[in-house]
Amino acid sequence: MNLVHNKLQRRNMLAHQPMPGYWYTNVVGQLQQVRVVLHAGRRQKLVVLENISGKRQTVDLDGWYRLDLTLHSPGVECRRRRRRDDSTQGLF
Repeated sequence: MNLVHNKLQRRNMLAHQPMPGYWYTNVVGQLQQVRVVLHAGRRQKLVVLENISGKRQTVDLDGWYRLDLTLHSPGVECRRRRRRDDSTQGLF
């Protein structure tokens, strides 16, 4: 698969689309919230992100995909933690 095809495929995936109000986690676990997605015509151009401490940054769409963010879901995290806790309790 070439890089152009991979880039187009990533843009079509829901988890990689910038959605205002949604929280995303970067590779080191820091939370980022999409505040605004600016459009030029029908195309997304800029994404305004805010981290947990309130610092904002603006990135273009290519920069958004380079951030390597994943959609954050606290419910999924709680279930993972609960499964880990349940599996370690039987060891002692």
